[in-house]
Amino acid sequence: MTADADKADGALGPRGVFESDAFLADLEASARLREIGDAPPVEPTVLRPPRFAYSSAQWHHGGRRQAPATDIPILDRLAQMSVSASRVTDADTIPGEILVDVDEDTWSSVLAPGYLHLYLAAHGHEGTIAIVLTRFVIDHGVAVCDLMDHAFVEARSLPEWAESEATRTQPGFRTEGSSMQSGTYVGDDETWFCAIRYAAYRRGNVAYLLHATGTAPAREGEAFRRSIAAAVSSVRFDD
Repeated sequence: MTADADKADGALGPRGVFESDAFLADLEASARLREIGDAPPVEPTVLRPPRFAYSSAQWHHGGRRQAPATDIPILDRLAQMSVSASRVTDADTIPGEILVDVDEDTWSSVLAPGYLHLYLAAHGHEGTIAIVLTRFVIDHGVAVCDLMDHAFVEARSLPEWAESEATRTQPGFRTEGSSMQSGTYVGDDETWFCAIRYAAYRRGNVAYLLHATGTAPAREGEAFRRSIAAAVSSVRFDD
């Protein structure tokens, strides 16, 4: 298992602010070119939804007070507890599959390196659902469930974040805990709805952090926002 993790594609690198307008434009071009079999690579976000204004570097060096332990973003905490970590880009390298319940009439799957699944809203709607999996190697005795203490940190750093849900499940038979969070924030002169799910899994000394994020302009309406949250909350690792 350790050797498998060390060979995983997509090693985690520095994280910064993502240029979301270019990202969405590239995705649209990718979706069009995919139809003729010549889709260019699309630079992925790094475990955060399009249009997030927060970055790890800003958190630590932007003049804020020193963050207490529970204020560390979840990926920073993962880096601290792991021997090595990498993003899974090939679903065939995991002992199971990632499942999500999406309406295929509403969401269109697109190709984007770095993601296991990436969906764009169709039929006049605006929105994305991104699913990313990080595999990491840990020493014996590391409490993977502690990651969930950090699940809500990053979203709460967003400009004018207004939280509507923040729930967490305890470790059980299949997982090391999970979280679900939703709310709105302001960016690019618009209010955005965001739904985020984390779920942690451990299989021996190899662990996985599953991260699903759905975003849409808040003007999309309550019914569409609920459908995004439902899809995000359905994401799971089935092995």
